[in-house]
Amino acid sequence: MTEIRARVAVVRRLLPARPDVVYDEWLDPAALSDWMCPRPARCRKVESEPRVGGRLQIDIEDEGVEFSVSGQYLVLDRPRQLSFSWSCTIWPDPSIRSVVNVLLEPRENEQTLMTIEHSLLPPELVDQHEHGWTAIAEQLAEELAATAPGPPPIHP
Repeated sequence: MTEIRARVAVVRRLLPARPDVVYDEWLDPAALSDWMCPRPARCRKVESEPRVGGRLQIDIEDEGVEFSVSGQYLVLDRPRQLSFSWSCTIWPDPSIRSVVNVLLEPRENEQTLMTIEHSLLPPELVDQHEHGWTAIAEQLAEELAATAPGPPPIHP
């Protein structure tokens, strides 16, 4: 395994909403507060300036530990892709800037295949972040399912 490959966490998840709806969830501070922190952690405050170069900051509380994740938006290509830098105050070296890239691909029945690639991570944090992004993707799927308009599912 190469060093670069070892520094990337990748998560894919099929979501019950169109790409434009999913994209908007990633930029809305109130929405991010609902699903962005892997439970039992919770977002205490989210600030988002959704423009290239704009700031993103998420203040998090996890089992009594408070920390922040911050970054800048690098790519905003609605509804296909968004990318932002990511640094964390509790990393061994909080000055490291990793990159989160979110790709949104339309699928049948107004669904979206979301791929999260978190690159340039410290190697010792890749598994932790892959686990975290998996939980976050699940929470986003639950949030979208709960707010999706349309007829109720048909049960045989």
